[in-house]
Amino acid sequence: MKILFKRQNVLNNVKLQLKFSQEQAKEASDFIKEIEKGNLNVEVSQSLQDSELGASLFSIKNHLRKIATEEQERSWLNAGLAKFSDILRNKESLNLTDLADDILTNVVKYVNANQGALFILEDENGEEYLEMVACYAYDRKKYLNKRLNIGEGITGQCVLEKEVVYLKEVPSGYIKITSGLGQSTPKAILVSPLIVNEKVFGVLELASFNEFAKNKIDFIKRLSENIAASIKNVRENARIVSLLNESQEQAEALRSQEEEMRQNMEEMQATQEEMERKNAEISRASAEMSSILNGINTTMATIEFTTEGTVLTANTNFLTSMKYRLEDIKGKHHRKFVPQDILESKEYKTFWTTLASGKSITGVFKRIDSAGKTVWLNAIYNPILNAGGEVVKVIKFATDITAEQELIAEMKGIMNGIDATMATIEFTPEGIILNANNNFQKTMKCSLESIRGKHHKMFVPADVLVSDEYRAFWKRLAAGESIIGAFKRVNSEGEIVWLHAIYNPIRNANGEVFKVVKFATDITAEYNSVNEGNEAKTMALL
Repeated sequence: MKILFKRQNVLNNVKLQLKFSQEQAKEASDFIKEIEKGNLNVEVSQSLQDSELGASLFSIKNHLRKIATEEQERSWLNAGLAKFSDILRNKESLNLTDLADDILTNVVKYVNANQGALFILEDENGEEYLEMVACYAYDRKKYLNKRLNIGEGITGQCVLEKEVVYLKEVPSGYIKITSGLGQSTPKAILVSPLIVNEKVFGVLELASFNEFAKNKIDFIKRLSENIAASIKNVRENARIVSLLNESQEQAEALRSQEEEMRQNMEEMQATQEEMERKNAEISRASAEMSSILNGINTTMATIEFTTEGTVLTANTNFLTSMKYRLEDIKGKHHRKFVPQDILESKEYKTFWTTLASGKSITGVFKRIDSAGKTVWLNAIYNPILNAGGEVVKVIKFATDITAEQELIAEMKGIMNGIDATMATIEFTPEGIILNANNNFQKTMKCSLESIRGKHHKMFVPADVLVSDEYRAFWKRLAAGESIIGAFKRVNSEGEIVWLHAIYNPIRNANGEVFKVVKFATDITAEYNSVNEGNEAKTMALL
């Protein structure tokens, strides 16, 4: 009987253990299902936690939770970089102050900081310093004038060390003294240099009442390079705009030639468009096209390239203009002919991708021959398409206009000399003042702002103004007649001034007078010494 009783107890224990194991297995299965659903906060009973299986499940949950947290931080960082990439790309057309303000506002909000400042590295007469161009605090914009020397405070020191600085437990009043972000004392300061290609363009400074998490610090480090690149691009764009403005000021003297060149380019562009429309007929018109190309080859400098810019061949005219033999340039890249300053320009970096996309490029191009001398070419770079509409090569048709460009440069030098020694003023054909140089302003004791837009009659004495000669004066000039002589005028202080001058009508490419330029020399002293007391017997004057 004892043996039967013991066997019964053993069976009961086995049954209890099996039941307990089944309950744990079911609880473990439910736990795993919750984990699969993404519920990383699921809990288990104490009995399962105390088991080896429960400990393993708990370890898995903690590992998955860590992975999820890391993935969330990584997603947050990548999303932020993508967001700011779009912001920076779309904001590069702004001026530097507006760009800095927009960047700072978005950065402070994205990392949940409380305050921020953005400094730009400036250079004044060879001395570098940091200038605050944007400041953000408690969702209110502050425009403050603040300048920091290099090495001053953590912000200035950051420029020298080119490393991110992170301070926790900031002492009271520290920001006010070293960074100028306001009166409140934050708990953490993050200062990041804005660096691209080892060059510092500024400093981003953030303050928060909470410590910055590691992923936020990593985000700021990576974002700082993008901000630096945008600042660099904005400055380069501003420099390009400045250069363009200077070019536009000089373009007036080249108006006639540019008009002729524009017409030539339009004719060549029209020829290209016509060629594209008749692409299907090229095989039947090959003889005619061959004749045309032979004519072009005879009269113009031509060179052929691959779509990447490698030289395929060039005609005699091109080789003569550039002083090369074909074997010297075949297989070499187009950059062989391009000056260094143009090679580094933004326009040249997209030059061959534009041509490879099928777009023609026309203009006057500065190039370098084999002897290193400058050659000016009036040219069109023309993509050649196959029957499928794909660009297979690029042909350049050019005319050497170096002599004309040198003549223009010489004329500009002459004009600069005239401007430096004579008083000059420009008018519309009706006599409205457009511009005047410093010599004229000094002679007539006036400023350009005080006379621009007013009529020439403001300089004319009353007795001359009512004369028949003056009534016909501007009609003669508008008709294209130059007028030379000694002229009695009155300056802004009512004093009589005698000018020996020529009023010279300027015509456009169509032969129409579009303005009048006066070149004058002040002869008041000479006139007064010769004609003192005998003014009525002097020259006939207007």
